[in-house]
Amino acid sequence: MRPLPPLNALRAFEATVRLGSLTKAAEELGVTHGAISRHIQTLEGFLGIKLFQPSGRGRVPTPRAATYFADVHASLDRLAGATERMREPTAMRVLRVSTLATFAMRWLIPRLSAFQMAHPQVEVRLMTSATPSLEQIDGDFDVVIRRHQMHKPGFACQQFLLERNLPVAAPALLQKHPIKTARDLLTAPLLHCDSKPFAWTEWFTAAGIRRSQVPTAGARFENYYFTLEAAARGLGFAVGALPLIDDDLSAGRLVAPLSGPIALSDGYHVLYPANRSKGSVMQFVAWLIEQGGAGESGTAS
Repeated sequence: MRPLPPLNALRAFEATVRLGSLTKAAEELGVTHGAISRHIQTLEGFLGIKLFQPSGRGRVPTPRAATYFADVHASLDRLAGATERMREPTAMRVLRVSTLATFAMRWLIPRLSAFQMAHPQVEVRLMTSATPSLEQIDGDFDVVIRRHQMHKPGFACQQFLLERNLPVAAPALLQKHPIKTARDLLTAPLLHCDSKPFAWTEWFTAAGIRRSQVPTAGARFENYYFTLEAAARGLGFAVGALPLIDDDLSAGRLVAPLSGPIALSDGYHVLYPANRSKGSVMQFVAWLIEQGGAGESGTAS
């Protein structure tokens, strides 16, 4: 017989370490603070060691407990994944996707109905975030979509969409500032985005213009969506990313005065558990690659 501790005690321990608080663990598991404390005492009695030590921030796991947490966390993830795969043929599967707000609005949501029609048993829940860091993502996720390569133990990362960048502006602005060559943009009002700080530098470099000549003045926005909206309202020229602006170009809200050069960026990548060889996660990843048409070999990290 395997010497297994009580499952509820393991869940309480894992949640407490992961969330850094007994109170938060109690909220997540739907029990009282006292219940979490008793579960941890039960686990300490079973193991015969103390799992937490006092510190200035409350209680933190001991070095041995931190090592134990890594194994417990991975084991619970595997157990949850196995259970979900067993339930998937007959039960609704919730797929939690962490993505950037602009990407969700401009690319993912307009296409999502096609995935839902093909996989009606999967309920996609989008969680938007402005942070590119995996460590700063709030809550659990099944897949993560970001504009860069990501690395996480036990996960694979795959590019599924290339980003092709070129200057765009409102039609009315082009009447005031006609653009015939890349150098015409050096004296035009430029819009800058904090989430894509090198967009203009990369495009001007592709156009053969030295970095020292690239203007830095102009209105600045923290969100790419705000930058594109400002461009559509005639506030200035922005670096637009195809295919995120395809609808704006088709509708005439934005115009690309130059056909080139096209500055390629890192594109969009999807991070997902490496051990999910089938099921809704891989269905979603395969769909992203099909829609984006830029899949590369996934790399486990």
